[in-house]
Amino acid sequence: MSSVVFLIPFIPIVIAALILFIDSKKVIPKISIFFSLIIVGLSIYGTYQQFKTNQPIISENLLLSFDRLSSILTLYVAILGIVIRKYSTKYMWDEIGYKRFFILLNFIFSSIYFLLMANHLLLTVMAWIALSLSLYYLISFRSDSKSATYFGSITLWIHRLGDLLFVLAMIMIVSKHKTPYLSELKNIWLNGNFDLEYSAILLVLAAMVKSAIIPFHIWLPYTSEGPTPVSALMHAGIVNVGGIILNKFAYIFIHTEYALNLAFIFGLITAIIGSLIMLTMPDVKRALGYSTVGQMGYMIMEVGVGAFSLAIYHLMVHGIFKATLFLESGNVIHQARKEPNITKSVSYKIFLEEENKFNKNLNLVIIALTTALVLYTVIEFLLKQDLSNYYAALIFLAFGWLASFQLFSTFFKVSKIQSLGIILSLIISFSIIVLIYSFLGLAFEKYLYGDNYKRLFEAANLSFGLIALAVVFLLFSAVFMWFLSYYSTFSENGEKIKRLISKIYKLLYEELYYRKFILKLFKMD
Repeated sequence: MSSVVFLIPFIPIVIAALILFIDSKKVIPKISIFFSLIIVGLSIYGTYQQFKTNQPIISENLLLSFDRLSSILTLYVAILGIVIRKYSTKYMWDEIGYKRFFILLNFIFSSIYFLLMANHLLLTVMAWIALSLSLYYLISFRSDSKSATYFGSITLWIHRLGDLLFVLAMIMIVSKHKTPYLSELKNIWLNGNFDLEYSAILLVLAAMVKSAIIPFHIWLPYTSEGPTPVSALMHAGIVNVGGIILNKFAYIFIHTEYALNLAFIFGLITAIIGSLIMLTMPDVKRALGYSTVGQMGYMIMEVGVGAFSLAIYHLMVHGIFKATLFLESGNVIHQARKEPNITKSVSYKIFLEEENKFNKNLNLVIIALTTALVLYTVIEFLLKQDLSNYYAALIFLAFGWLASFQLFSTFFKVSKIQSLGIILSLIISFSIIVLIYSFLGLAFEKYLYGDNYKRLFEAANLSFGLIALAVVFLLFSAVFMWFLSYYSTFSENGEKIKRLISKIYKLLYEELYYRKFILKLFKMD
């Protein structure tokens, strides 16, 4: 009976087939949402079976597997799919190709489900490539937009590089172990001693391409001309595939020395540069794109310190946050047209309304709470150095949220007086997230990897000093981001400072001239 969960990746294909014979715009989304609810039910049932038997559910032909990673992510993807389909019902109503959009949407969800549940490496490769093709057709959905088609082509070519790297990694793995089944490979990797450095490095590089890690990032910020639901899906789901695939093949890194170091270094570079460039972007969607690039850097960096389950936690929470931003953008514009100041919601009152007077006692409470929470995190980090990578990862997560909420404050006109209060408030929210994960994170680690999670931290092979240095570097970068956002406030004190910051600002605005290089390379300038 538990084998019913293997219907999950096929259901979106069934939906697409049914839509082919339906012309009613009212019926098409209803069918999509109804069957998506069935996927939610199957995901919950599969998770229940996981708890009951404490074993992965593997199909008789060994092609599909519903393991603990699948139990978490299939439910997440299914709920995301319902939200995007529901939003698309009205948003795409007047678009040419309404039926085609929903068919493509179901194909890309099917690819994601197959990627999550594939137990055979050939099926994993097919799902990986199908995801790239489906993404291209969705990005280029508006064929009348020359820019969308061009950047869709760039996306396809960059993803083809990722496909090639992934295929090479799979070929090397099969050649080494003579089996294409991931369930068998996991046991081999846990119980054997091998040299899998090159396979793992190819896998990391393939994940970097799919997750828009620098220097493969350019496809993400410039694919925002597609429909808003597609942007939400890209930033909340597809770009996370790199972190998902690294978790799916996590045990291969037990037998490597440098692969996770590569992920850590490129993740750190991407987190900093992506977050800085985001602050200089006047275009909201492009700023969101670079925000996601920075966040993917944090996610890959978390994998680089051995915190594989943290990357899953991060990609889900960030995905929900970013999907909300994209899907809510239309409503904000609609409200802005009616009311220049937008609806007086709680968030408006907190972040936008001018306050001439500050409650000093409240500010003291905020500072006290912030200090206590940050000290708690630092003490945990210092006292439990046997899991130093784990607690370093918590701090990295806090900086990831710092970049996300820096984006929020960038989009609104925040007064000089308000900025301190907002930043203190946001630091509290980051610290709370860290606290929650510090209490629940170990349980999350054990749920996904059992006692083997310690071996993954050890595989990262990062010294305590290097981690501490990275944290200091991230702290400096976060302060610099804040300074850059409000540089006009400080630059009036010195003309030299103003000129220096203007040059830095221009360099970041030009995206370190990387975009011009890519456009010239693809002959699109």
